[in-house]
Amino acid sequence: MGQHNSGDNSLELWDVQQGWIPFLDAYLTEATEYRLRYKGTQVDVRFHNIPLPFYQEQSCWFATLITPFQSGLVKIFINGQNYETFIYPDERKLTEEQFNWMLEEILEEANSCFQLSGLETSVSAFGRNWDISWTQWSYIDQSFYLLKQIFSWIEKQPIQRLEKFSMTMKREKVQHTEHVTLRWLDFKGYGTDIPSNVQNVKTLETRNLYENQVLKQQLQDLYRLLRKYEAVEYEAMARKARKYKAVVQRWLNNPFIKEIIANTGPYTITQKFRKHPVYRLWYQWFDRLNKHNREGIGFDYPISLKDTFQLYEMWCFMKIVKILRETDFVLDMSGLFRTTREGIFLNLAENNESRIKLKGAISLYYQRSYQYNSKTFHTYTQKMIPDIVLEGNGGIIVFDPKYRVPNNLGTALGEMHKYRDGILHRETGNNAVQEAYILTPTHEEHAEGMRYFRNDFHERFRMGAIQMLPGDEDQNLKMLLTLILNGMNKNPQIY
Repeated sequence: MGQHNSGDNSLELWDVQQGWIPFLDAYLTEATEYRLRYKGTQVDVRFHNIPLPFYQEQSCWFATLITPFQSGLVKIFINGQNYETFIYPDERKLTEEQFNWMLEEILEEANSCFQLSGLETSVSAFGRNWDISWTQWSYIDQSFYLLKQIFSWIEKQPIQRLEKFSMTMKREKVQHTEHVTLRWLDFKGYGTDIPSNVQNVKTLETRNLYENQVLKQQLQDLYRLLRKYEAVEYEAMARKARKYKAVVQRWLNNPFIKEIIANTGPYTITQKFRKHPVYRLWYQWFDRLNKHNREGIGFDYPISLKDTFQLYEMWCFMKIVKILRETDFVLDMSGLFRTTREGIFLNLAENNESRIKLKGAISLYYQRSYQYNSKTFHTYTQKMIPDIVLEGNGGIIVFDPKYRVPNNLGTALGEMHKYRDGILHRETGNNAVQEAYILTPTHEEHAEGMRYFRNDFHERFRMGAIQMLPGDEDQNLKMLLTLILNGMNKNPQIY
């Protein structure tokens, strides 16, 4: 989408390269701070209906705008006039393709780990027969707005055709003499004595076509599916499911839908579904929805696309799990999962301290919590929750995924000192964190030449950065983990 070039040029934005430029001509990106200037006696600027606080200096008004960490079209209100501009994606964000890639890899590894978990259940992780799953809910939550748009388009102009219906009507209302009428008169033997009511054919528009029948069937299936999500234990998901279910219920009560007889049983893709610009989108939406049923292991809470950082943390953890599993360090996987009446879920959440037991009395934790009264390792200041922790009897290794900081790694590494200095071994009083590493999706051209990524930096300072990008090989992490675990097994008093 191109930039909007018209509008109130009295509102300006400071650009490092160009200086003060008209606000509506600026290239806005996500999660960025901008300085605004307005020349005039009075200013009223609202960003998505939220007023911006301006302060006056000499003859101008100034304000600071911080764009949200989401891209898309935004509405701007400037002194009584409405305008639109666009916020472009931050280059630091992973793409939607990488988002889906991480989803697939997390759940693929979860299915593999399930075989080693020792959990007893009558349903196989590879059965692909769960009615609901986290990936399916994530798809519904992200794309329901698109479905609403598609339905509104169909509602305005549904597929229909003309059909002829035989009916009895008053003779004065017969506009065209049909063969059906003549045959009926001959059959009844009226001859020239035409009765007051005759049989004729009337042409009417009908929407009760196969594609619309499938559409109604899909709406009914979606309504039943949302009822299942409404009954899950996670309140935020249940609340959204009730909202979406109410929308689908309104669609089913639409006069256009009520005049259609729903299809039953399996359905096929017709030429109209293939070629009609709107019905094709509708069919594709439900086709993708049904494909999510193939995932046997899900999460017990949702993650939206804008919260990619949370998914990146989980993906990094599961990549470490995969390396440990393939190098035969794993003893017990059961801490990864929990079983509810809705199914089997990955148990990755803050304060759950999801744990995998490894050989040599070592454990791998996700979102491990340390505070003043923790048993073996404790903090003397605030509560600390490293994302990924390898914990032995004598020490800790911290891995901290940071996908938003490829150009600010120095500051991010500086924050790792809080773990190195703030977590202590309760018995010895020594620092518990022996090594600390940042995992980041920094691109190769950025990573090359940066000392934080070099092996000599890691060996000397026992901290640094490791490149973790969806779709790339993770050999560096594999080598580092192997060295760390061998060291922890050889020197348990240190680790």
